[in-house]
Parts: sequence; C-alpha cells; structure tokens
Amino acid sequence: MSRDPRRERPLRVALLEPAGRGGIHHYTRALAAALAGAGVELLLVTARDDEFAALDGRVPPPFRVVRLFDRWRSSPRAVLAALRAFAPDVLHLQAGTHPLLHLGLLLSAQLATSARTVVTAHDVVPKNASPLGVVAAGLLQRVCDRIIVHGEALARELAARVPSAAARVRVLPHGEYGFLAEGDGPAATEREPEETPPTLLCFGYLHEEKGIPDLIEALPEVVARVAGARLVIAGKPEIDVAPLVARATQLGVAGRIDWRLRYVAPAEMRSLFRGARVVVLPYRAASQSGVVFLAGAFARPLVATRVGALPEVVEEGRTGLLVSPRAPRELAAALSELLSDPVRARKMGRAHADRCRTEWSWKSIAERTHALYAELAQGRRARGAGGDAFATARADARELAARP
Repeated sequence: MSRDPRRERPLRVALLEPAGRGGIHHYTRALAAALAGAGVELLLVTARDDEFAALDGRVPPPFRVVRLFDRWRSSPRAVLAALRAFAPDVLHLQAGTHPLLHLGLLLSAQLATSARTVVTAHDVVPKNASPLGVVAAGLLQRVCDRIIVHGEALARELAARVPSAAARVRVLPHGEYGFLAEGDGPAATEREPEETPPTLLCFGYLHEEKGIPDLIEALPEVVARVAGARLVIAGKPEIDVAPLVARATQLGVAGRIDWRLRYVAPAEMRSLFRGARVVVLPYRAASQSGVVFLAGAFARPLVATRVGALPEVVEEGRTGLLVSPRAPRELAAALSELLSDPVRARKMGRAHADRCRTEWSWKSIAERTHALYAELAQGRRARGAGGDAFATARADARELAARP
C-alpha cells in the first residue's frame, strides 16, 4: 500500500498578509512564529516594504518570508509562482480592509495550489467598505473552508450576515502583543501609571468607527475633574481631522490634545504606551481591536465601549471599564474615575497584562490553529467551498448587497 507523503512531513501552511505593517501584520508575525514553534512548515507572503524586514536581516525568523505585495502594483504571477513552488496544504489569508483584493487573491491562490483555505476575518464587515466591498467580504467568507473570528459575538454576527458560513466559523482569540514591548527591554513595562502624567492614549488608524468625536466631547469634563489631564491621539487618519481639531478648539481643550497624525512605528508606539496612564477605545463599532492587547503588553488598563467582542476581552472593574458607545458623558465619567486613581489604574493594568500572558498566549492559539489546519488537510473539500461556492453564492451576494 502506498503511503501519503503529506503524512511524512510537517504540515505546510502559506500565510498571506499583503499589508506588511499595522496591527494585522503584527498579529500575523506573532502567529507565524508560534506556528513554526508548533512544528508547522510556514511561508509568510507579505509586502515588499514589510516593517520587520530590517529586523529579519539581523535575526532571521523561524519561518520563510517572501516579500511580493506592493499594493495595487503587485505581480499576481510572482505571488502565484511562489505559492505553487511552496505547495502548501493550507492557505491562510489575513483579511483586512481590502475585500476585493483579498477575494481575488484567495480564489487565484486556490486555483494555483488546490490547498484548503482559511480566512481570518479581523473585521466581520471591513472598515470603510463600499457596498461592493461588503459583497466581496461576504463572498470571501463564503468561498473559504474555514473562517476564524476573534470572539463569540462576532461568530453570531457573521452567521446572521452570511448564514451559509455559520458551520465553518471557528472562534480563536486574538493573541497577546508582549513581543512588541521587547524592543526597549524589561523597563518598557516597569514604569507604573502613577509615575506618568494623567495621560489618555487613543491609538490606531483614525476612521469613522473609532468614535473620536465622542472622545473630544468627553474631554472637557475630564480636564475639569483631573488636574493636568491630557490626551494623545496617535494614528494615520482615514477621516478629515480638521472638524475634530476645530471642535476641540471650540470646547477649549485643543491645548490638552497631542495629535500624532501618522502611522506610528514600533519605537514611537512603545514610548506612547509607556507614557499613558489609561488607554481609551471610544469605538462606535468594532469587531475586535489589537489595541486591547498592546495595552496588555505595557500593563495599561482600558476604558472601552460595549461593541463587537470588546466586552469579551475587557473585564469590567478588573482590567478596565466599559461604557456605552456614542455616550460622551458616560465616557468622561469612566475616564475621570480611572485617570484620577493611579493606584487602581496600576492594579487593573497588571491584571490585564496577566490575562493577556495566560489566556491569550500565542502557544495556545498556535496549538488550536494547528489542529484546525490538520483537520482541513486530512478531509475532503467540503461541498459549497472553494470552486463550487459560486454556484450557490449569487443569492447570498444579492442579500448582502441589500444589507446596511
């Protein structure tokens, strides 16, 4: 009896992450390292300007990296050639804010390799998506073999939006980001909140869902209640910031805001989190947020809104405080309460750091992800996934297009 050669070698997985920077890329790098440690033979296909390229030149990672994506100037032929040469058992796409690009990439990669496919939906509905983008995201979730989301609430939401995908959804938590705090050594996490000025940090790309207007409206009350309170808003804008600056001026708090309107590289990011007493997520909508786990890396407590899966990772009263979205007065009260009590902030931040290191360790996540890959690699392609999906996806596309 002939033996299956796939059983005589490690599971071979290609991780596709086109952006090469930002939270999803940081997530992918951590997952790749953990999977390699779990015995997976792994290829990461990412951007030519991958922000870890210089580091990899000094300290090679425990997995292969090919840098081929260059936004809309990418060479599909080069990407598919690299995938064919690697011959993965599983293709795993990290889906972000460009669903049309991701849909085309996954379908062409499926045809090039015949591998089983996994999509991590970092957002159930991509941020700033057009109606066509929403349809593309739904089709992407329809044509893959498995979909990973970072919370039970997100699994329910995806099942409601794309009913045919419900049986293929798997919930795996987001992982901790301690490795991003390592660049400055142990001292990066040793500075306690009471040693910092009463500073709030709102971090990450600025877009409509982030709730920055609500944070600006809350700031006057915070400033009135907490002496020396200040706010740092750091991230690349995807909205017009001028009206927010004008509103802060009108409210008399413009001088209390430090705007860092650019992509924030890891070195500056470490400085910002070390200098914050409280990290604030005033989101109006969200799936999950890597900022939660960055805060844990620096032992900082959170004030966040009850949206998406955030209540699953912010433990009310223990690792942070939860408030309603679009509620500036409630937000102001929570921020003032925590900002004015550095001892409590320290206790919450340490509890959050402990939870990140234990409950959301990459070793545990890699083991569960590896098991998912193994299940797929051993099974036959499910009917309704891959190339057969479009035969039954048209009705879903019409339904998705009609939804808000």
